[in-house]
Formats: sequence, structure tokens, C-alpha cells
Amino acid sequence: MVKLLFFFLMGSIAMVVRFFILGKFEWEQLLSLLLFPVGSLIVWLIHRRMLRRDEQYQPPQAAHHWSTRIGERSSTGKKLLYKDAHKIGVYRRFYQHWWQYWVNGIVEGDGKWYMNLSFELAGGETVRFVEQKKQKRLAMNENWLIERNGQVIGHAKTDYSFQNAVKLQEGLILEINDTPYYFRSFGIGSHTDVLLGDQVIASGRRSDLIQPHYQFKVENGFEELEPVLAMTYILFQYVHRQ
Repeated sequence: MVKLLFFFLMGSIAMVVRFFILGKFEWEQLLSLLLFPVGSLIVWLIHRRMLRRDEQYQPPQAAHHWSTRIGERSSTGKKLLYKDAHKIGVYRRFYQHWWQYWVNGIVEGDGKWYMNLSFELAGGETVRFVEQKKQKRLAMNENWLIERNGQVIGHAKTDYSFQNAVKLQEGLILEINDTPYYFRSFGIGSHTDVLLGDQVIASGRRSDLIQPHYQFKVENGFEELEPVLAMTYILFQYVHRQ
């Protein structure tokens, strides 16, 4: 939507400049240019529909896992997080500066730039994944501080490595209490495994390739880590678009 409006603005400026310099005005070009705001309106309506469905998501009654729906990804609209049939909280994407939303829509396109997530859990607890500025300009990996009620409890970072590229594997590392947990997947529609060393302690998947419903389950013995693992899994889906 933002990109289409940007094209309309640039095209309008070009037509005005052309008129003043060459004294020419073509109605066919104007009609073609008007397709951009029309297309933008259509995209906006689609996004609004997707956002409403995210906000109204309810898991199956027989569910025995964490679940959510991530249809619309670029706006700051709220989404719901469930465990079994119980709502655990809401979360939303946020931008640290107002202009980042517009740059994200115009330049980046698929919404992965300036990725920050804020979770509001039952009981008033707030957990935020706050993107950190890259230390090196050409660095590929993104980093996030994880804050619980304003206190740093860990961090996460993507793993864009040559080894992963060869295997067509996508990775993200979560570190809590100096212990690393590795999120690993092999592409769109693939399962995501969470590893502690060589042990799979949790896994998630998209319920099907059409509906953007996500399920996540943690193995017995790791219940204390469930919330932060589930929230990091959601970050993984935003970053790698499973």
C-alpha cells in the first residue's frame, strides 16, 4: 500500500514537471497514474481484513499447544496468543521511530526491516524484543534485546551463515541465562525445531500452507521456558516468513 502511494506521488511530480518544462499533458498517463491509489485502496482493504481476522483468532477447542495467527505483518495492529484454549496475552509489532514504517513499506517491501515486538501477558507482564543497531554497516545478522517489565533477560539474533545457506536452513539463536537455544527451519511451510545442544526441546509449524495459523509445543521438563520460547518462535516467523 505504502509503495503504491509512493509511486503515485513520484508519478504526479513527474507529470507536473513535464507539463511546466514541455507544456505537454496526456490524459492517458493521468488515468494510468490513478491506478496506483486505486490499487493502494484495494491493498488497504485486504490488510484490514487480514488484521481483523488476526484480532478475532480463536484456536480449536481441542488444541494442546501454543497458537496464534499472523496474517498481516507490517502494521502495529494487535494479535492474540493462546495456550490450549486460553488466551495468554496480546502482542503487536512496533517501530522505534515513526518514519521506519514508511521506509519499511517503500524500500524493503516485505516488512522485515525495523522488527520489534511487544507482548502484553496476563497479569500485567510485558515482554519486548527490541532491535539493536548493527555494529558493522555490512553485517547481515539482526540482534534483539529481550526485556521483561523493562529489565533485560536475554537476547536473540539471526544466524545468516554460509553453512545455513548451503543447507537452505534458517536459524535464530535465543540466549537466556547464558544458555543458547537454536531455532532451526528448512524453508516455507517447514517445521521449526528448537534445540538445546542436540536435543529438540520444542517445535512449531504452520497449520497449513493457506491459513497463517501457527502452532508451537514445548516438551515436558521445559515448562519454565515455554513463554519466552513461544514468543521467540513468533519473532522467528516474522523474520523468516514461514
